[in-house]
Amino acid sequence: MTNQAAIGYMILAMQRKGYSEEQIREIEGSMLYMMDMKTEEEAAKAYRQF
Repeated sequence: MTNQAAIGYMILAMQRKGYSEEQIREIEGSMLYMMDMKTEEEAAKAYRQF
């Protein structure tokens, strides 16, 4: 999955739950940062352990 697709899913989910554009953009920024700082394997591990 590309970073754009992952962020797209996040946007769709947050819009569905009624989050504001400002809130969505804040999470987008955090996601972009984490995508630069962590590997896909680290992200998958975080998901499994959540």
